Amino acid sequence: MPSGFANANYRLETSDGVVLLRHRPVQDRAEVLFELDVLEWLGTQGFPAPAALRFDAGDRWIAGPDDTYLVLLEWLEGAEPELQNSTVTTIARALGDLHRLPSPSGDWWRRENPYGQLAVAPLAESTGDDLPEHFAFFAEEFALLRDRLGAPLPVGFIHGDLFPDNTLFRGEELVAILDFEAACEDALLFDVAMAIHGFCFPDEQWSPELADAFVGAYSERRPLDEAEREALPTYLRWCPLAMMGWHLQELIRRPDEGNERRAAEFARRITTMREENWAPSWD
Repeated sequence: MPSGFANANYRLETSDGVVLLRHRPVQDRAEVLFELDVLEWLGTQGFPAPAALRFDAGDRWIAGPDDTYLVLLEWLEGAEPELQNSTVTTIARALGDLHRLPSPSGDWWRRENPYGQLAVAPLAESTGDDLPEHFAFFAEEFALLRDRLGAPLPVGFIHGDLFPDNTLFRGEELVAILDFEAACEDALLFDVAMAIHGFCFPDEQWSPELADAFVGAYSERRPLDEAEREALPTYLRWCPLAMMGWHLQELIRRPDEGNERRAAEFARRITTMREENWAPSWD
């Protein structure tokens, strides 16, 4: 099945029905268990996300090849949505609902954003002749934006990577939001800006009309405060830069055409946001 940069997915037919078998190549078991805990918590809140299943022995994971992990998830019928007004407004309202959930009990979910400033800062300080293409662009933009991210903003539980391939729709109806590997505690605006990039760039073309629709629908569930409104243009440049940094780090570890292509796409998005200087109408 279609897979992401951080996992591989398989449709597994069993005598008890169909399940999703996910191969997680991460080396840290705590990361796997973290996402499973997130899914269990979302299930208690009635939020549309797949349920984590257990193997016969009751374990939530089993060892895969080369010290990797296998998990089972509920099979849900659906597909990646078309980027149109109806699906964009639906996902925006769902994101608003997510941000209104009461925080999970305890501190287990409070961790640094894997796409946050601390995660990509070491890349900006890298030197050497073997740095990947677009690194100079990343370092320059990072220097421009890092000091603009300090304004106090509402924080809470965020998905962190809400793109269309992390959702399932049946037509215009949302079935589930998937892939909570990047979930953490951070500014809610980070999630908003990241999702705008996910759902308002059809075919890598910026759509201010879809972005207006997204912000309007999100605000029906959770209106942005004044500080968030002022910071939104900065976060619309910061989120693709953070994603670009992640892909550049992967390129340094292991050259890959997919990561190289994605880093270039995010560079173009950053340039678009800088040139457009878009802000929604706040009626």
